[in-house]
Amino acid sequence: MDMNKTMAQLRQTASAIVWIVVTLLSGFTTANATDSSLDRVVAVVNKDIILQSEVQQVARRLQVSGNAETNTKLLNQQALDSLISEKLQLQAAKRVGINPDDASLDKAVNSVAARNKLSLEQFKQALKNQGIDFQGFRKTIASQLIINSLKQRRSSQNSEVTAQEVNDLITSEARQITAKRSYHVQDILIPAPDSVDIARFNRARQNAVQLRNAALNSSDFMKTSIANSKATDLGWRPSESFSFAYLAELTKLEPGQISDVISDARGFHVLKLVAQRGSKELKSQQVRVRHILVASSEPNASSKIASLRQQLVQGADFGVLAKSNSDDTGSAINSGDLGWSDSKRYVAEFAKAAETLPLKTLSPVIKTKFGYHVLEVLDRREIDASRQALETQARKMILTKKQEQDYETWVQGLRSSAFIEYKKP
Repeated sequence: MDMNKTMAQLRQTASAIVWIVVTLLSGFTTANATDSSLDRVVAVVNKDIILQSEVQQVARRLQVSGNAETNTKLLNQQALDSLISEKLQLQAAKRVGINPDDASLDKAVNSVAARNKLSLEQFKQALKNQGIDFQGFRKTIASQLIINSLKQRRSSQNSEVTAQEVNDLITSEARQITAKRSYHVQDILIPAPDSVDIARFNRARQNAVQLRNAALNSSDFMKTSIANSKATDLGWRPSESFSFAYLAELTKLEPGQISDVISDARGFHVLKLVAQRGSKELKSQQVRVRHILVASSEPNASSKIASLRQQLVQGADFGVLAKSNSDDTGSAINSGDLGWSDSKRYVAEFAKAAETLPLKTLSPVIKTKFGYHVLEVLDRREIDASRQALETQARKMILTKKQEQDYETWVQGLRSSAFIEYKKP
């Protein structure tokens, strides 16, 4: 699976409706263009009706899209089911007050025309030439905008993705993710072949866990050992030469990091990723900042922060003042230290100071929406953020899929509780 391609498809699906005039003009008309004397009610959905002409319109649209049944009876049923679902969603949106204003609707219609390189008047004429009523088209766009708004509102209510879900997706795609990469890996093997008894197997696993703990606390991975198990430098190897167990773990690591204990047919392994190459690295600039915040809501906040800054200039201990005075309680317990972070995560005024202030230099008083700050940049570094980007991408994919599934389930629930009556010819 190409994760970049998949994400592009997901973004396209989630964007505002894109109508192509070629599709619209390929043989379907609105109910307004149908002889009303021949029209009839085919279904009642709560208090709304669905006309035969509407079913025919949707059926023709499905045919044009190529995503439809070839059997006429089944095609009409598919079209009717689609209309029932749409009616239920529009009714639900109306109950919660979702209704696009004229400006939003005009913008959407103009966008459709612009995407097809037509002025609004040219677009209207193109619809008219094919017997498509402009007001009917506008109503269809309005319905889609309403449903999109409803989806967004429902989606915002369910946005939890666990770290385990992210890791599972990345692991399942390890072979594709690591294609054309090479890794410099160091490996400690604790033998436990399939032929050993359970007691020896469990001892080997315990030794592997002890070795990993020792490696994490050692300055030299290659000197880590237990019994006859010593580290081996595997050197540079292409990703194809590693087993899936290795690759699944390597996708989780940044250079310099040590793996969890993994197992294969030979036994248990602890790996260290020394370096990697062959993939496009995504560099990120990080800063380590400490600060003192006086919230705007405090009486004489600006005077208080000025006084604190003056004490720092005169040699007061930054950490002591932060612990006793900062309104950012999360960092105050760490002497004001915010830890390593991408400066872009901070509000603009704070980020600018974090990016430009010389190291270990006291800033002037900085005003943000949170209040007044005095900060000091302790250090800066550049890291390979490829793993972080991969996790962000996977998280978005999982979230989108979850939201789509939850929404479909919710719509099915609407259908289960609705009054739906089918009218016979």
